[in-house]
Amino acid sequence: MGGCPPPIPPRDGDEPLLAELARDGRASNAAIAAAIHWHESTVRRRIDELRRSGVVYFEVDVDNRVQGLNAHALLWLSVEPARLEEAGRALATHPEIPFAAATTGPANLVASAVFRDTRHLYEYLTGELAGLPGVTSVETAPIIRTLKRTGSVH
Repeated sequence: MGGCPPPIPPRDGDEPLLAELARDGRASNAAIAAAIHWHESTVRRRIDELRRSGVVYFEVDVDNRVQGLNAHALLWLSVEPARLEEAGRALATHPEIPFAAATTGPANLVASAVFRDTRHLYEYLTGELAGLPGVTSVETAPIIRTLKRTGSVH
């Protein structure tokens, strides 16, 4: 879980560009330039700089249903502190887990998980997840309706 080095902070004046990218990350450089009244070459150059510095990165979000993954759940795991790193790294290798993070509180490892169906969820909970080192308890919350998936920049 080690973490990544912090990105280089954006410069003063980047706010319009970042806000436009947050609004529509798929927009062309020309469309962004028109929306924020910059030259297209400036937009292209600054996006490249922000990407290289780690401030901006692009992810593809695919609807899991097209891959046959129709059940989604949140998992809160309590793990012995001495085994947290080991359990977290192992959990992160599971194909059912698109997101995992160490946290604090009663649960010290949290994950988002996707499954074909509830049978797959059950098999995962009683099989691969149950075999993680140092896990003392798991709380599972199936997602029954998603209200929002995307984040925003303020």
